[in-house]
Amino acid sequence: MAIQHGMMLHGVCLLQILSLASLVRTGAGFLPSRSHYSAPPPRPQNFRLKVSNNDPDGGNDSITNIVIEEEDVSLRFSGVGRLFNNEEQAKDSTSTEPHLDIVERLGKSTVSIVGIGGVGSWAAEAICRSGVGNIILVDLDDICTSNINRQLHAMSSTVGKMKIDVMKERLLDINPTCNVTVIHDFISVDNAKDLVEALSSDVDVMLDCIDGHFEKTALIAAACLNNLPIVTCGGAAGRVDPTKIVCGDLSKASQCRLLFWCKKRLRDQYKLFPKGPSDPKLLKKHRVRKWKIWAVYSEEVQKTVDQSKDNSQTSSLRRCDGALGTACFVTGTYGFVAASKVISMIANQELIEPKILNSGRKIAEAKQDDHILDE
Repeated sequence: MAIQHGMMLHGVCLLQILSLASLVRTGAGFLPSRSHYSAPPPRPQNFRLKVSNNDPDGGNDSITNIVIEEEDVSLRFSGVGRLFNNEEQAKDSTSTEPHLDIVERLGKSTVSIVGIGGVGSWAAEAICRSGVGNIILVDLDDICTSNINRQLHAMSSTVGKMKIDVMKERLLDINPTCNVTVIHDFISVDNAKDLVEALSSDVDVMLDCIDGHFEKTALIAAACLNNLPIVTCGGAAGRVDPTKIVCGDLSKASQCRLLFWCKKRLRDQYKLFPKGPSDPKLLKKHRVRKWKIWAVYSEEVQKTVDQSKDNSQTSSLRRCDGALGTACFVTGTYGFVAASKVISMIANQELIEPKILNSGRKIAEAKQDDHILDE
């Protein structure tokens, strides 16, 4: 059962989704269960891929055989290996070409990207072009005309198509040996725990590119409870200066309302991180402990908008970018900065797990099970 363009499945339990062959697919075909993508397939010396080009007029598919040599794979990504190769990496290597160890490490790694929109689409491309061999894309949105100003996959020819389907085709064109898995679903407070638990044993790093603070907080909390390294991205809307975008510990993130509310909920409701002192005098001397969660955010003051003049709710045109507005040179930079952190974590073997309060673990797990954290 193929998913039709624009079809939305709301409130579907992820465990049910993972059992449906129509919702989880890789280059090898339809996958009936999680076990089929838990272990990346071995890469042969000669990799033959059949690329199916669907005829939009309903004709027969044209099949093209592409043979990718192991040497060609190394050539494609050796530049990334040389970039991250250093004396320490070379010292631990037994190879005459230690930079290829890094290429191999990236090729064996698995990255899950949640949200393939203005930030996630650019990040997915950068991660693929850096040689990551296994990529999992999670989203259930289709491409609309108002995405064209900021999303990599949005073009006149792709409007109406599912974002992750278009992105998968693009990634396989970049690296035909990449194992790309797509999960057609929106993240919610109800399914974030199930998604992360299903993927945590196979994923090296999860990249969070979603923009709802309830859903984002639930996803981050689930990653924390499963000891899964995660990189999260703040809000890109209402910003015009890409040079203000930085990457730092989530506990230090500022000038981002989206991450502000995520941090507040992670502390106050999930009880995963400590609160600061309430006394202003003590607050000045208080040293915030790092949460060990990388966050991409902008130090630029976000613009504000007069809600009374916002006609996005009454306009007959479909608009997906909200009242603040966005541009590709900002969303793209967010995606590239996030991708650079993901790649450096893998290449340098710095897969740091979130550092949460032991006392908060049972509280957060119980509340996630009861689905009461969205109240």
